Amino acid sequence: MTTSVFATNLLWVLLVANWVIEWQWKERWQALRHDRLLHAFLLLAAVHIVWLLGTENLSYGLYDLQKKLPLFAIPLVVLTSKPLQRTELLPVAAAYCLTVTAVSFVGLGRYLTIPDLPYRNLVPHISHIRFGLNICLTICIILYLMVHCPKWWQRLVGSLLIVWFLLFLLMLHAYTAFIILTVTAVVLLLAYGHRLPHRLRIAASLSLTLILLSVAVLSGFYLYDYYHLRPLSTAPLQSYTANGNPYLHRQDGLVENGNYVHYYVCEQELRQEWGKVSTFPFDSITSTGYTVYPALLRYLGAMGYTKDSLGMTHLQPADIQAIEKGIANPVYLQPGPRKMFYVLFYEFENFRCFRSISNFSSLQRFELWRNAWQVFLRHPLFGVGTGDVADQCRLQMEATHSPLADSGMHTHNQYLNFLLAFGLVGFLLILLPFIRAIRTEHLCRSALFTALLCIVLISFISEDTLETLAGITFVALGLSILKPTDKTCTNTTP
Repeated sequence: MTTSVFATNLLWVLLVANWVIEWQWKERWQALRHDRLLHAFLLLAAVHIVWLLGTENLSYGLYDLQKKLPLFAIPLVVLTSKPLQRTELLPVAAAYCLTVTAVSFVGLGRYLTIPDLPYRNLVPHISHIRFGLNICLTICIILYLMVHCPKWWQRLVGSLLIVWFLLFLLMLHAYTAFIILTVTAVVLLLAYGHRLPHRLRIAASLSLTLILLSVAVLSGFYLYDYYHLRPLSTAPLQSYTANGNPYLHRQDGLVENGNYVHYYVCEQELRQEWGKVSTFPFDSITSTGYTVYPALLRYLGAMGYTKDSLGMTHLQPADIQAIEKGIANPVYLQPGPRKMFYVLFYEFENFRCFRSISNFSSLQRFELWRNAWQVFLRHPLFGVGTGDVADQCRLQMEATHSPLADSGMHTHNQYLNFLLAFGLVGFLLILLPFIRAIRTEHLCRSALFTALLCIVLISFISEDTLETLAGITFVALGLSILKPTDKTCTNTTP
């Protein structure tokens, strides 16, 4: 067990012990009997325990249970304790927002002070994806507070914070977070728009429509700009460089920034000219895993220049430094949405031309899902057991000679993870109690609870959210605290 897992589990063991010592028999017994959301969490724990009987890797199954202890302990403590009243819940929500804001500024400080810091390491001690989920919830809370803020300056501060968080998500390359925010905004507006004042409802609808249209137009523009072929790629191919050396034109169709990456290549001249402008060896591996040569090819191609001595003359010192770091496209030096789109386009191009998914996280998910689905089809009813998901996925990828066989990854999808571990029977035993709790206790009468539920359910598609401590705590603590009660939510409160 890692130190972080042990420390977190110890914390929740102490909380449960304190909960037992301060046992309020009547109130907590009533909660244990009647709280259906708590029943759903406890049944989730029971499924994990029972399905240990069918696992071969018992040690990993026990580790999985230890890791997920907060998923069961937090609801047990929170949902059997006295619920927060609205006057108590709002300060807690505000404190949470301030904490996320402070951490985001820590990330900004690291970005400004640590050279070449990978975006995955901007925020310390938590996955950038999990922190993106916290930012999504924070934005929803800020919007909720803004609706109830009577003063204009409070709404102005809230608006500025939302803009900052959106910019920070771009720094994190948190593509999934933008999708989650968009879908959540649509759901909330459709479900709760009628509770808003008429003018505010119209403004929210127009704003969301404008945002969606802007994203569609921006996506179309970047798609056209990326694939619209430039003159160098449409003119008749030349056979020789200005120095009389032969060009290599590899016609594989790989496009980047409107240029064919492997047209007009003269490695001899590139190697010679690179030695004149850089002390970084031509065949060395950069910090991104590239050697200089392919990074240089892509960089010159993305700029629309030939890959020869003439093309090298167009490179500035900043370009040389970028290539030495393995940055293969000048667009990647520019912060903003264009970089995000171009990274996705290049991933698709590599898959289209070479069926390559190496180092491309978006495409790797599809490969993991395909392999996980094959495992599920062999164990559809009861799954492979609590501790065997990773082993079975690895064996499946080895059998199909998947390029991810040695990656250590397995599903990257929480729904598939449950299906693999517990089969349809266990999956339904987990799913149906949560649906029953949401329906019978009318949990979605709270906009904040619904927002968090949307964030969690959408994140389950591209992430195995409940396989990390940060994700477990986010889900268990968030759903438990934001669960609406008669004192924290009424039918007229958005």
